Amino acid sequence: MKDNIININLETSTAPVVTEIRGKEWISYGDANGEWSNLYPQFLVDLYYSSSITAAIVNATSEMIAGENLIIEDEDERNLEAKIKLQSFMDRANSNESLHEVIKKLSFDFKLQGAFALNIVYAKDRSQGIAEVYHIDVSKIRCARPDEMGRTTGYYISADWTNTRQNKPYYVPAFNANDRTSANQIMYSGLYSPNMNSYYIPDYVSCNNWSLLDARISEFHLNNVSSGFSGSFMLNFSNGIPTSEERFQIEQSITDKFCSQANAGNFILTFSDDKTRTPEIQAISPSDLDKQFLALQELLTSNICSGHRITSKTLVGIDSTNGFSSNTDELINAANFYLNTVVSPFQIHLIKQLRKIFKVNQMDMPVNFVQLKPITVQFDSKTIREVM
Repeated sequence: MKDNIININLETSTAPVVTEIRGKEWISYGDANGEWSNLYPQFLVDLYYSSSITAAIVNATSEMIAGENLIIEDEDERNLEAKIKLQSFMDRANSNESLHEVIKKLSFDFKLQGAFALNIVYAKDRSQGIAEVYHIDVSKIRCARPDEMGRTTGYYISADWTNTRQNKPYYVPAFNANDRTSANQIMYSGLYSPNMNSYYIPDYVSCNNWSLLDARISEFHLNNVSSGFSGSFMLNFSNGIPTSEERFQIEQSITDKFCSQANAGNFILTFSDDKTRTPEIQAISPSDLDKQFLALQELLTSNICSGHRITSKTLVGIDSTNGFSSNTDELINAANFYLNTVVSPFQIHLIKQLRKIFKVNQMDMPVNFVQLKPITVQFDSKTIREVM
């Protein structure tokens, strides 16, 4: 019977690594430890689902990026034909969605993954330009090997990169309006990422260790609640070393009887005819554990918010010690700062890429986002206090 040996690896790196692997037509996108080999986008997805703080920030920021809507800015109506054509495209980007519905998905990927992707579908008559655009889950995309000039000319898509035998990656050329040979092309884009080739990384990558810690702490508390015995005591039988089969049976018996949520807080009753052979129970819980976790929670929340460049936690739905805000003016200033320094660069880049599509269809006109307003009516603190 095989013994279970627990190996604790204290070296954790959440930084992305891009490598070329012999025999593969795509560039591998993984982590430094190799735990997420060519699966770094999936690591970010798992982090989103397991860290409540990260999820709150990504959700709120992606909503801000997408805004309330995308509108055409042409008050003088200098080109009415192009405006009508563009509005029609914005109302129906594909058979199922408006352009803003597509943008909401792009905004989410842009914040979570640091990049976004569009499937550009040309009309049967290529001279008619682009017929439809669809969102592509950017985690399904891997960049093809660059050409001799260092340019990425295409991408590989797989429904599941953990099993490429059953989900064989297929090649789709990169967006190029001058070469419309293929009916489908992929527009893959993101903000500049230093020391990264082919791929773009999220702007918060420096705080991923803290997000991972947030996930681990929640798992720790869940396990403590679900198992009243796990990790709380060390049970030592000082009567010799039994065989592997006996050790397994003893471990299984104790696990079945005591390690469950229903048995949390129960005690173990033992019988022995020799006091020197009684089990020894040692508590392994450190002192002031509750205070340590509170301090750690504050520290990781602060560092995650810093990594996302958030000056006020209330902006993204994270509880603050001041409630909603003891200073409304401060919250408004924080919202404006976040919109201008974080959200706006995402929006500008999205518009820049979208206008490349508009240009192909000869409907390139200035567009802009209708911003979400965290506070719709602005009163100063003095007025609010007088009303209340």
